[in-house]
Amino acid sequence: MKKTFVFIFAAVFVSCSSKINPGPGSDPEVKNPITISSPTPTQQISKVSLDDTQKGYVKAGNSMAFRFLSQMYDGSDLILSPLSLQYALAMAANGASGDTLQEIIDFLGYGSDGIDALNAYCKTLLEQLPAVDLDVKLKLTDALLVNDLFPLLPSFLESVRGNYYAAVENMDFGNPALVAARINEWASRSTDGFIDKVLSPDEISEDAVAFIMNALYFKASWEGSKYNPMFRESDTQKENFTKSDGSKVIIQMMNDKRRHQYAEMDGYKVLALPYAGGKFFMYILLPDKNDLSGLVKKLTSVAWSDVLASFKSDADVYLKLPKFDIEDKYYLKEPLQALGVNRAFVAGEAQFSKMFLPKEQHYDYWIGKVIQKAKISVAEWGTEAAAVTVVEMDGATSVGPGAEPKRVYFYADHPFVFLIGEATSGTILFEGTYTGK
Repeated sequence: MKKTFVFIFAAVFVSCSSKINPGPGSDPEVKNPITISSPTPTQQISKVSLDDTQKGYVKAGNSMAFRFLSQMYDGSDLILSPLSLQYALAMAANGASGDTLQEIIDFLGYGSDGIDALNAYCKTLLEQLPAVDLDVKLKLTDALLVNDLFPLLPSFLESVRGNYYAAVENMDFGNPALVAARINEWASRSTDGFIDKVLSPDEISEDAVAFIMNALYFKASWEGSKYNPMFRESDTQKENFTKSDGSKVIIQMMNDKRRHQYAEMDGYKVLALPYAGGKFFMYILLPDKNDLSGLVKKLTSVAWSDVLASFKSDADVYLKLPKFDIEDKYYLKEPLQALGVNRAFVAGEAQFSKMFLPKEQHYDYWIGKVIQKAKISVAEWGTEAAAVTVVEMDGATSVGPGAEPKRVYFYADHPFVFLIGEATSGTILFEGTYTGK
């Protein structure tokens, strides 16, 4: 008999190929909701402190982010969270072994360092990223919802609780509507209501054995003061935006002029727009020619650290940036397979023996599907974003100052890539494309 094991995890942006629509109807009322157990910083730190090895993980993670973006891009608006995906797969990796574990670690960029190094790095980011700027709301939350009939191994429990601050709760999975309601309520609370529904009851397998959940939520105002905001609503105007096919649409375009960091790279420009205290940024990557697909492909061979090292602040930047909202939900199984995570999806070959206590009948477990839902809103006041990733595991019994300032014109009036990143570590939290569609 098949048994399904689903991980859910939320973060700020969306991803990938075929779309799915949530089922109709509202969720039942949830009693005794899942605990929110992520660390809540009370004291601000000056920077994220990483050792040399972990700094290498940041570079590897950002490289994965660009490969993931290239795999997902289909010519339309897109929102992803590579960091959210990292946490979902990292928790799954704690239950894996052999080639299954190594494929996940290789995809995430950890090479031969193993699961302990991955856990220590994830714990460091989980504790320190929300503390870098207390004027930015960043919540990174983990939880497990487990079928009463499939208890977890103590070693797995210890790892996810100790490294990911995961709340672990058990329930009867006999009613899919109640399971979905509990997951959706947790996702909503973990994202301050920004994402209110992740799964419908018909997406809960009757043989589900567990859900691993991670939520990443981001909300921040642009850097500036009440009297000198980065963007004023009165300056926002209806302007032309030229899509990739050359056709034009009218959009709401925000306007600003001030000293911003910018970089002029080979075939594209990059602008860094600071949030709140200047530790988190939205980066706009604008191709010189109206060729977004070419830029997305080029980024797969770009080191993000080299881009960051190229920034200058020697000019007044005349900026035009669209207001936009993106929300969507995608299947990620095939894109992950294309990026090298294969064995984890193969029944009878995946190695997930480190997650559940043994039963009288031997069970094999494998990942059945991966879903990510995300949403972002960019406006004059700032940015709000959240995303949810669901990993379903199936199982079965065996079978320069002073000078006249330069002027730089940064008009995002054709399709571009956007990122949200933390400056002191160089970590990319979210990424996406805006196409005007």
